[in-house]
Amino acid sequence: MSTGRRTAITIAATAVVVIAAAVLGWFLLRPSGSAGDASTPLDIETAQVERGELREQLRAQGTLAYASPHTLGTPLGGTLTGLPAIGTTVGAGQELFRVDDRPIVLMLGELPVWRSFESGMSAGRDVLQLETNLAALGFLSRTPDEKFDWHTSRAVEDWQKSVGLDRTGMIELGRIVFAPTELRVAAHEAAIGAPAGEQLVAVTSTAKQVQAFVDTAQQALVEVGAVIEVTLPGGIPSEATVVATGAPVERDGASGKTLKIPVTLTLNDPEAGAALDNVSVSLRLTVVRAEDALIVPVSALLAQPGGGFAVQLVTGEAAAGGAPGSGKPGPATTLVPVELGAFASGFVAVTDGALAEGDVVVVAK
Repeated sequence: MSTGRRTAITIAATAVVVIAAAVLGWFLLRPSGSAGDASTPLDIETAQVERGELREQLRAQGTLAYASPHTLGTPLGGTLTGLPAIGTTVGAGQELFRVDDRPIVLMLGELPVWRSFESGMSAGRDVLQLETNLAALGFLSRTPDEKFDWHTSRAVEDWQKSVGLDRTGMIELGRIVFAPTELRVAAHEAAIGAPAGEQLVAVTSTAKQVQAFVDTAQQALVEVGAVIEVTLPGGIPSEATVVATGAPVERDGASGKTLKIPVTLTLNDPEAGAALDNVSVSLRLTVVRAEDALIVPVSALLAQPGGGFAVQLVTGEAAAGGAPGSGKPGPATTLVPVELGAFASGFVAVTDGALAEGDVVVVAK
């Protein structure tokens, strides 16, 4: 990288305490040496001092699967006589399953069904939901409202005729199911011939989401709207946006139960996960340990006998160095004391010392 160009150093996730332990182990085995004689040829490896953000990348595990799994059934009595194939998408006005060879139908709406629909019922938002569906399906010509009147009853009769039901003008509790979006059939919870009940078919949304749990210390990294890098099976990188977080919950871990933050994300490119379901993915969370910092590899550090640290600065025209085995002299070096700031998995911020962006320092082979 050329002098003057600012870069963000992105590094693999490792705890800072582990980094420091590795550094100290290296120091115990590596002699500090003294200032190099400018005339002494050396055969060394080098790295360039860079300026930018010192970043640590932490990883969390998640699962990519279809969203909002739940089961559906009906309070209607009778026998289960029909089920859609697993993987089927059921939209507004379409059949979820059959009881006594009559359809239970999906309609769209946030409110669940809690009563039958018939003339004389009180006005309500559920009536508005019903009329909105009837209008979208082509059975109601007027503007939907919250009142069940003769227009509604006539529209219900026309809808009943279209799906093979008796034209009564009323809808009994359990004949329709409201859901916010179209549904995907995930599994059969009962076999054809079983009594009708509240758990007949397992469904999900047609959209997929990533569900993950992150440490409470990382909560600021997963605020709603944050864009997170996700690694899909096969090492395929993708991006996902945080759409929801929850209150801390206890989760089992290697060291017992710990508090975790539940996080929900959606892939920015849904096609990236189109062929995947219920698979493990990896989230990469970036922590900025230092900003606008001089950054050197940890392997460039030398412990000094009186305490503190130094680096070997490559000096003079020989900074480009002679290639090992080329027969050319290696670069000359001089020892430069430095003060250290944050560590982050193999790199360290230099807070004081006679170093500048673009300098070349010796690193361990």
